[in-house]
Amino acid sequence: MSGLAGFWEAREIWREALLASVLSGALLGFLGVWVVLRRTVFVSAALTQISTLGLIGALLLEERLGVAAEHLGVQLAVAIAFSVVGALVLGTMHGARRLPTEAGVGMSYVLAGAFVILGANKLIHVAHDFGSMVFGNAVAVSLSDAMVIAGVTLVCATVHTVFQKELVFVSFDRETAEAMGMRARMWDGLLFFTIGLAIPPAARALGALPVFAFLTIPASAALLLVSRLRPVLAIATVLGVVAAAGGYMLSWIWQIPTGATMVALAGLFVLPGGLLRLVRAS
Repeated sequence: MSGLAGFWEAREIWREALLASVLSGALLGFLGVWVVLRRTVFVSAALTQISTLGLIGALLLEERLGVAAEHLGVQLAVAIAFSVVGALVLGTMHGARRLPTEAGVGMSYVLAGAFVILGANKLIHVAHDFGSMVFGNAVAVSLSDAMVIAGVTLVCATVHTVFQKELVFVSFDRETAEAMGMRARMWDGLLFFTIGLAIPPAARALGALPVFAFLTIPASAALLLVSRLRPVLAIATVLGVVAAAGGYMLSWIWQIPTGATMVALAGLFVLPGGLLRLVRAS
């Protein structure tokens, strides 16, 4: 109880960080259903790397220009631009005769990762912050960061509410949709635009590792429990919230890394569905 009491007493410190974590968990859990069902898990991994590359590029530019204070808004804007462009390219890319789509995604992932490492090696002042970006350390998040995530969540929720019918049709019955005259690549672009938009602000608050985890684990856990799309979306969203909030709370009480705790807790949610499948199969 003392741990919980201490956590509550420090609410003035973690209030914005917990809000950002919960919003990110909900948003990424929801979007992760589309990522998993469309079998584009490695696209999300590549976008996480590309977003980090944009952030590293902004930091390097600031250092080269001799900017004393970090411009956090500019850094985030650059990361979002990198991620959205990458999402539009990778999400609408179709395999050529000699080069399958997976090859392009794989190359994007490893090249972005390599340039992130090379860029981070050149950074002088933010090595500790770079570690937090990758592994997650959402102990202190500003209100402005939380509001950005809230705004992105609102945009993504609006897009998926207004265009849900088209996104579902193109995603799961593409040939029929194209036969009816729907511009499948345009709707693919809209879907991946929301994914690319969500990753940078969430990665800024939680780190790249939890972002990739929340885009895969809650959706996978939900799909093991139910099969209909709307329940899957609802369950994945709730699991994302619980993993983010619970992981944050446990990491605070136990004094362990925040991002890794969130990921580990999310991983536990796969067990009920896995056990249910085993029971059904026996």
